[in-house]
Amino acid sequence: MSIIERAAELLRSAPQEPQSGPGASERDDVRSLDMIERASVEFAETAYLPMNGEPARERGKMNAPGRSPRTPARRFTVDRDRLRELSLITPDGARTPLAESFRRIKRQILAKVDKPKPDAGSANLVMVTSAIAGEGKTFCAINLAISMALERDRTVLLVDADVAKPSVSRALGLHTEGGLMEVLLDRHVDLGNLLWKTDIGALTVLPAGTAHQHATELLASDAMGALLREMAERYHDRIVVFDSPPLLAASEAGALASQVGQIVVVVEAGKTSEAALTDALGRIDTSKVTGLLLNKVESAPLQYGYAAYG
Repeated sequence: MSIIERAAELLRSAPQEPQSGPGASERDDVRSLDMIERASVEFAETAYLPMNGEPARERGKMNAPGRSPRTPARRFTVDRDRLRELSLITPDGARTPLAESFRRIKRQILAKVDKPKPDAGSANLVMVTSAIAGEGKTFCAINLAISMALERDRTVLLVDADVAKPSVSRALGLHTEGGLMEVLLDRHVDLGNLLWKTDIGALTVLPAGTAHQHATELLASDAMGALLREMAERYHDRIVVFDSPPLLAASEAGALASQVGQIVVVVEAGKTSEAALTDALGRIDTSKVTGLLLNKVESAPLQYGYAAYG
């Protein structure tokens, strides 16, 4: 069964009641999650960027001639009240069904990082997207990144790549200017000077930066390719999670999808049509789709399930 056929089956089996109230917002509570994993997909050997600055032997490379000097890592404290308000995972929170669901989801992604297949792509570059806006992709990207960052032997970089409508920084309580777009616009800007290290496990954030009319071209540019290679190949312990624009709402998403190793597609139960999902999947390489994450499923009592491809 193909990924598109599996997606159609997933949508047909999901409740179709219209969503309203708090559950309708992308930043609000996810009622239930169901990750549909492609067991046959594996990815290539990868490496990652550091969390706490680079090893001494690499500093000369990062501060190459013509680039801005590296400054000490910037830090910020994530607003825990804000996380709870948005029903996001908190590192000191209780063992909830939501947190358990994301633990199961991340295991499928980490398995592909740990047991890669040669010539299949950089599996540590993980894109979280959706077919249309409002399905919960940012909520899921942040929760996935936090859950991974709490692992003992992982470092995580969360990149807000939804440059037209960035929301990662706002959700985490980070107020800053400068980010991904500045790195792509000016080769002299050092990536390390725009990263923000959080107080949640080994989580660092790269904001979207200043909106730009040529964002699509920038995300598909040689500069973006070089940046992704740096993220994927320089260090061995980092996973990069991208909060991407929706596939049907912005062409930037397709440009980013062509350069990552894994894609997680968020699907809102009762909202996303089979036609929209089929159209969205038709715009990307479905061999990179690690799974479909069914979001905002209404059930009583709440249930959190996982179904893998056999």
